[in-house]
Amino acid sequence: MRLPHDFVPPVPRTRTTVASADGTRIAVEVHGPDGAPTVVLGHGWTCSAGFWGRVLHRLGDEVRAVVYDQRGHGRSEHVPRGACTTDALVEDLEAVLLATVPDGERAVVGGHSMGAMALVALAGERPAVLRDKVCAALLASTGVGRLVDEARVVPHPGPLRAVAKAMTQRGMSDARLLTMLPRWGRRVAVSHITLSPAADRHERAYCTDVVLACPPHTRAGFARMLAGLDLGNHLKALDVPALVLCGTQDRLTPPRHSHRITAALPQSLGLVELSGIGHMTPVQSPDAVADAVRRLVRDHHVTAATVTA
Repeated sequence: MRLPHDFVPPVPRTRTTVASADGTRIAVEVHGPDGAPTVVLGHGWTCSAGFWGRVLHRLGDEVRAVVYDQRGHGRSEHVPRGACTTDALVEDLEAVLLATVPDGERAVVGGHSMGAMALVALAGERPAVLRDKVCAALLASTGVGRLVDEARVVPHPGPLRAVAKAMTQRGMSDARLLTMLPRWGRRVAVSHITLSPAADRHERAYCTDVVLACPPHTRAGFARMLAGLDLGNHLKALDVPALVLCGTQDRLTPPRHSHRITAALPQSLGLVELSGIGHMTPVQSPDAVADAVRRLVRDHHVTAATVTA
């Protein structure tokens, strides 16, 4: 299927790699002109830097956008399952921020799903990096714990709750299940899990291709991390202006996660709920995500000149 042009990520101005604390090479792209406000965007589980393509097309040259592939995803170095940890995501994000945010500037940092979890974890574990490099945060389609318990991938009326939980956990962590399906079955499964019924055929095709491009061992390794995630105590450390965004029909991280996060943030800017949208908000609602980034840049971006003044 030929996709509309905005599904094809724009050509980056530069490509590079940065070394994380354990030596893992993280692939980084920079879009937009030097001198524009820096925005750093982290993608979610099973995606890649190109996942932000529709948003980047809308932002154009308004910002200097830094996008990177999480370890094991996209062009970043593949790692064993044991290296798929929250601590590793923190170290990767720290390396990207230190390498790409200019001295004296504090960037708007946004994350989708696992990318937002990495930012919350960084706030709790690297407060100095947050203070020096981050001026505002966008937390899109995410949660900080109880991800398997509260997912709605498999409906679970009361008596079948335990069965639904077991099926969800198995589906997330078994690297073989998705690849065993015929192609039409994979598209149905990925669309059901990641999108809402309002998604069009291009969004369904694109998200299927993105998820299937993720190496199975990476998908399984981070699934185990997500199943045990508990970052609730880190939210109070995310002490920068923070905007939360979610789709009302998100099955992976239902809106109750976003409501809890919004209430717990020290400098909450509120919650943007996108009616009828699923988990993949940057794909299914790129205009709203780009507008959220613009709002944070307009109101909170910090440059060396701002600090001096």
